[in-house]
Amino acid sequence: GGALLGDRIRMNSVHGPRCFMRSMATRRAHSSTAETVGDGILALQAAGFDLVILETAGIGQSDSEVADLCGLSLYVMTPEYGAASQLEKIDMLDFADGVAINKADKRGSQDALRDVRKQVLRNRGEHGADPETMPVFLTTASRFADPGVDALFDWTCARLTEKTDRDWIPGPSPEAVSSTPVVVPPERTRYLAEIVETVRGFKKKAESLADRAAR
Repeated sequence: GGALLGDRIRMNSVHGPRCFMRSMATRRAHSSTAETVGDGILALQAAGFDLVILETAGIGQSDSEVADLCGLSLYVMTPEYGAASQLEKIDMLDFADGVAINKADKRGSQDALRDVRKQVLRNRGEHGADPETMPVFLTTASRFADPGVDALFDWTCARLTEKTDRDWIPGPSPEAVSSTPVVVPPERTRYLAEIVETVRGFKKKAESLADRAAR
């Protein structure tokens, strides 16, 4: 229904012995994280939680503080970031371990994927590498069994396994689940809207012809 934490009203029913969630106001208009987040993470680690997920408020061009707080950082963006030159101003493309371009069903998402891959490659100084090897994923989080989300999850589990002393098993590989049929194919996301528009257009034309006949 939205962001992981979203707002406190939506998350008031989340409880259980294996999971704890807390929303913390930043209280600083210029920062995406609260001053006490670092202490909060230490407290959760001391309580025995093996995985702490920190979701920040919207990050601007010069806010990369979260990368210093996390062992594995992921920058989530959309294809609608403006001109390709704007990518040079986003600090998180320098510091993030991976990048997710969500809302892949938006127009221009493939162009965004190409440009972000090239920018990440330049930021890492790997000029001879293939841009497609960069950890940049095109996702549609609202779609069930989205192959981009599957690939991102698989990558995340692999990185967590590298950084910790335990195995994070991702489950079925992206290749095994990417062929799962979807309710509405990506190319027909406006299918119902097109039907409504066609019916309304027909009714409007019929009413217009009826008015002319009546005159």
